Amino acid sequence: METFPENIAHFTHGMAFMFFIFVGAHLYWQQNKSRLLWFLFYEVIFFAFIEMKDMVYLIEGVWYTDYLTRILLSLDMWIIPFTMLFLFELMSPGWITVRRTFTLITPSIILSLLLIFIPSDTLFHWVTAYSLLLGVIALLVVFMASARYDNYVKKNFSYTKGLSVSWVRTTIVILFLYLALWFFILQYENWWGDALYYLVTIAVWGFIYFYTLQHAVIEMPDILYRFRKEEVASKESEENDCPYQFAETLKQAMEKDKLYLNPKLNITDVASAISTNRTYLSNYLNKHLDTTFYDYVNAFRVEMACELLVNERKQTIEQIAEECGFNSLSTFSRSFSKIKRCNPSEYRNHHQ
Repeated sequence: METFPENIAHFTHGMAFMFFIFVGAHLYWQQNKSRLLWFLFYEVIFFAFIEMKDMVYLIEGVWYTDYLTRILLSLDMWIIPFTMLFLFELMSPGWITVRRTFTLITPSIILSLLLIFIPSDTLFHWVTAYSLLLGVIALLVVFMASARYDNYVKKNFSYTKGLSVSWVRTTIVILFLYLALWFFILQYENWWGDALYYLVTIAVWGFIYFYTLQHAVIEMPDILYRFRKEEVASKESEENDCPYQFAETLKQAMEKDKLYLNPKLNITDVASAISTNRTYLSNYLNKHLDTTFYDYVNAFRVEMACELLVNERKQTIEQIAEECGFNSLSTFSRSFSKIKRCNPSEYRNHHQ
């Protein structure tokens, strides 16, 4: 007769399976899916398969054996390379190719096959250790890449809504805990541990699913490999570059033409408007003015907002933010507070 903890584990198991089926169906019917959403779709379908294969224990006549358990657990280890594919595509769109996919997944497949034909405790522990090490390395790589990604966004875009991957760093911390939980359950199997694992699985992938749907994929250098090379090349081009002759033109484009009113303004748009290239403009802002494109543009927006806050008191703060070129109230508040050391409401009240 099944115990209460066993019933809870089976119930949460079913919840996890239905969650991945629902998410997979929702992603499948999304219109104009990006590569990233396709990767997420394949990821959740794989998770649905993983949850479904564990249901073999619910079939009458199937008994728990160490051999069967380890075969099924070895398939769980495929989760790590599959998750790496999604995270690497998120950090560096287009980086994942067929060749790289096979490179990441093949070792886990080979190790799983070895466990089927060589049911050894020692081999099982080695496979577990390999998967754990692979997961830790992958998460560290993605964590560092996410910081470079956000740095690139601030150097090239005047807004971060839908572009920033700061949520990925939170995800990585959660995935570290998730990985530790998975390793713990491998060592100390119990029904309560299984139930907790399924609930955490739903929470983690629900979080990733929510933010991935809001994420806007952009063209960018290879964050995982070539980013440092591009930085070196950029530095060399700056050293060989002549003095920045477009400085006055840039100032006029911002002050008179008010390019900053475009909420989707990026560095390529501005470079084109002042007849230079993106690299030179980025070097000028980063090295000469010691600022990022994001902060440079938002400084003009904040100055315009200050005038409106004082002179247009019938306008709401949200209306002023939109009129000044900010694409979200949160970005406006952060930028305003950073520059003026107070929030927009305080500034307006102080200048009554």
